[in-house]
Amino acid sequence: MALFIENGRLLDYPNKPLKTGVAEIAKVHGGDFRMTANQNLIVAGVLAKDKAKIEKIARDHGLMDDSVSEQRKNSMACVSLPTCPLAMAEAERFLPEFVTDVEAVLAKHGLAQDENIILRVTGCPNGCGRAMLAEIGLVGKAPGRYNLHLGGNRNGTRVPKMYRENITVAQIMAEIDSLVGRWATERQRNEDFGDFTIRSGIIDEVKISMRDFYA
Repeated sequence: MALFIENGRLLDYPNKPLKTGVAEIAKVHGGDFRMTANQNLIVAGVLAKDKAKIEKIARDHGLMDDSVSEQRKNSMACVSLPTCPLAMAEAERFLPEFVTDVEAVLAKHGLAQDENIILRVTGCPNGCGRAMLAEIGLVGKAPGRYNLHLGGNRNGTRVPKMYRENITVAQIMAEIDSLVGRWATERQRNEDFGDFTIRSGIIDEVKISMRDFYA
């Protein structure tokens, strides 16, 4: 059973007491809890007799929510400000509203609800949010300013390349609006966003990082 934990932050939020929910699951669950590389939580080894009970606890506490979009599930950020002393821009606190804005852009261009872009934000070049393995990656440069990287793939096996440097959030949203508009109308059948940006010549593919990343 997979539980979506936005930004991996297990707290009790208004109308969404995630931490309490996990504690309640732990009282009846005899298996494992496993943290995923995408900041979520797997309740593993659930006994058949406990499945319905655990799922009800998860839903009652907001740990399972059918209204969460595929775009939100495929977006993540590092912790950044105010926790990390290396951070130069917001990431974790910035991501939820940013994803909402990206969802609006996808809807504006008529994309289906299950279509999404691998989106990641990191507060500095150290890249704990793995922006360098995303179809759209934001790397913090200063408060409210980021480098915009494009061209990763859904499998996380291709490094994206910098498309715009040190731009504001408004500029980022304008770029995403334009790019998603092109993706919606010009893509090939079942072509993912990152693959589209390369095939269409928007960004060059990084095949060999030490050669292509800065070229």
